[in-house]
Amino acid sequence: MPAVRRSVVISGAGDRRDDDIRQQTEILGDAFDDVILYQDACQRGRQDGEVIGLLREGLANARRTKQIDAITGEFIAIDTALARLQPGDLCLILIDQEDEALAHIAKRIAEAN
Repeated sequence: MPAVRRSVVISGAGDRRDDDIRQQTEILGDAFDDVILYQDACQRGRQDGEVIGLLREGLANARRTKQIDAITGEFIAIDTALARLQPGDLCLILIDQEDEALAHIAKRIAEAN
């Protein structure tokens, strides 16, 4: 998909294997300029910061990613990504709290219009 700049908002489920969590960002690191990692309230057995650490490890050899941010809170991460958008940008938001996150995004879009 063509875009001036590509950004992605992502977290990982703590009950997945370490390698699976790393692989998510290994793949995304070759396709996105900016990566916003977020930790939400449900870590599924992981310690604070552990999932974000694994996601960062997956970005270690990223060919495209230039900026990585780690944020606590899904909606704060979404707001951060939306605030950075410029004309021609592409933003992929991988949500955890489906209904709540979609409502949050819809509210932000309505406020911008």
